[in-house]
Amino acid sequence: MRNNYSDEDDLIDRLKSAFDSIAEKSMGEYPPEAMKPGTYVRANRLDSLGVILDAFYGDIDLDNKKIVVYTVFLLPNRSQSIHQKKNDYYVSNEYEYEITGYLMLKRMDVSNIIIRLNGGMY
Repeated sequence: MRNNYSDEDDLIDRLKSAFDSIAEKSMGEYPPEAMKPGTYVRANRLDSLGVILDAFYGDIDLDNKKIVVYTVFLLPNRSQSIHQKKNDYYVSNEYEYEITGYLMLKRMDVSNIIIRLNGGMY
């Protein structure tokens, strides 16, 4: 009789170590060329104002350079909120060429937003 419990434990340990190694690589690797968290941006694709929460490297472009992907907290559109009772907030990942940064404005303190969204970002 074969003990499947040890095989399952081994598989779980392997999966856990794989996920941990991915998480370690993504943690603390904020791209040095990226705009800082709290920078106001316009998400061109969605035509919406937002604030950068995070940045990371995504795909590689045709010149073999890493593309910066920003996690952007999009603010509700003011004209829509007049007609709607509910203000919807949206968090989106946007490529660096899909946003326009407003570097002349003072950055927003996003620490409270990040704490409140912890575990709730999908």
